[in-house]
Amino acid sequence: MLLRLIAAISLFLLVGCASQPSSTEGDDANVTNSSLAPLKNSVDLNVAWRTQLGEGPGDAYNRIELAVVEQTVYAVSVDGSVYALSLTNGRTQWRQRLSVPITGGITHDNGELFVTTLDGQLHALSAEDGSHQWSARLTSEAIAPVGVDRRRVFVQTVDGRITAFERRDGRQAWTYENAMPILTLRGTSAPLVLDQFVIAGFATGRVLALDKVLGIPRWDVRLATADGRSELERLVDIDGTPLWHNGMIYAASYHGNVAAIGLNGDVRWQEAGSSYSAPEIALGSLYLTLDDSRIRAYDLMNGASQWQQTALQGRHVGPVTAIDGYLAVADREGYVHLLRQVDGDLVGRLLIRPKPIHVSYPNQTEATNWRALRGRDFGVRSRMVATEQGVLVYTNHGELLLLSLHPRG
Repeated sequence: MLLRLIAAISLFLLVGCASQPSSTEGDDANVTNSSLAPLKNSVDLNVAWRTQLGEGPGDAYNRIELAVVEQTVYAVSVDGSVYALSLTNGRTQWRQRLSVPITGGITHDNGELFVTTLDGQLHALSAEDGSHQWSARLTSEAIAPVGVDRRRVFVQTVDGRITAFERRDGRQAWTYENAMPILTLRGTSAPLVLDQFVIAGFATGRVLALDKVLGIPRWDVRLATADGRSELERLVDIDGTPLWHNGMIYAASYHGNVAAIGLNGDVRWQEAGSSYSAPEIALGSLYLTLDDSRIRAYDLMNGASQWQQTALQGRHVGPVTAIDGYLAVADREGYVHLLRQVDGDLVGRLLIRPKPIHVSYPNQTEATNWRALRGRDFGVRSRMVATEQGVLVYTNHGELLLLSLHPRG
């Protein structure tokens, strides 16, 4: 675990630091941040509601993701609470407190919720009221959401294992262990559950298909090779969850490639694209945030690069979310950016960090009377979720927001 933490810190140093923003919510015509060019919004992003959900992930690389079912949002806080909230207004419908911090995002399926905790436990809850149904012991910590089908729950843990549990009572069905490199990124992908296979990406740069019933490997595809002089250069983790679309599996690796893989393990195409984010698909294209925060669009059929947006390079941008013909991404300073899917042009931007506080100090200039909120991380690392009412954003500080989109004129 110490080695993984060192790797995560080193990754931050490699990517670089972005300077502090100077604008508030709305248009960024007066932005002085050298890494953000002025932008006049052609699509407005408005805060429909915002609510605080306990403690956020902060600088921990836990995959805290949301689940949305019809008009209900299911969310967790790192300090151990599970929430059901109204999508319309953000009001809490129920809250269940677990006694241990939550490390993996929430998964919903057929009236049940599944979360993992810091003590290496998998918990099943009722989606109706949050009541606890069963717990199961994991081989290690899980920091990504689980995968489920009607019979079993599949969990990937940081020790390189995929374990299947019976859904009715949490009894272990099988486990598969993958050899881990000496050094890995702080992160894992969530299992992708298909009809016959469980698809998982590993820190070895391989995408593996496991038989869903027996837990034995059926095929694997290498997306990256661990080359380089140092352990950092040899990092090839697949931390973004593979994506299933129209009979193909899409996945990307750090220091490696993005690829389209058939159900029998054949590779339709494979192109350069180092990333630790999950891909997104819309309008016949695959969209991916690269490790230096460039955003690139690939043709789904052949992997050809369609466009690349470099204006956000170096801003620690998270995964891409497609919504209403646009792509929403967020950075570690608390900006949410909106791009057009067809060409990648930036069309909207909103700073969701609260405005500075005005405090009157004697014998001080007016400029020194403004104090930003300190000690809170208003950046965004979790994947945003598109809904019929807008895009849901979960900040590193634990605040949940719904942003609505309004094209101008």
